Amino acid sequence: MIGGAFVDLFMTKGHMREPHWHPNAWELDVVVSGEAVTSILNPETNQLQNYHVKAGQTVFIPMGWWHWITAVTEEVQLHLFFNNDQFETAEGSDILRLTPPEVFQAAYGVSAEKLGKDLSPIKESVVIGPPNSNRLNSVKESDDSNIIVTLNGQITSCEIE
Repeated sequence: MIGGAFVDLFMTKGHMREPHWHPNAWELDVVVSGEAVTSILNPETNQLQNYHVKAGQTVFIPMGWWHWITAVTEEVQLHLFFNNDQFETAEGSDILRLTPPEVFQAAYGVSAEKLGKDLSPIKESVVIGPPNSNRLNSVKESDDSNIIVTLNGQITSCEIE
């Protein structure tokens, strides 16, 4: 692949690559070790497709399709390939935290006050979830404290407290 990007993604059970989409690239996910569920919302059929994948299996995600990856086993490693070396990502957490709750109330009839309170723990882009918060700590197991992501050879370590 010429002009693409590569991500080496490590996750532990109880964590997920948050819901997101890539407006300028497709994505090919290859499971190196462990198991994961890749969930994709098909905008053409409005159907949610869940793929339980194991080492050696792949999932293709078309450009612009909403998707997320959930670790199933204690550890999972995936190689993610993109057909754009400057691929963009729209994170679900950014949509939730940056859209005023009043917009959701006007569009969907939900309580802006309740939604604002429920979304208040999301202070920045999540990328690997769940975010650190007292409300969500019960989801995280004590040994699931480090997520490592490598983007084009540069290592980013995300500590989950």
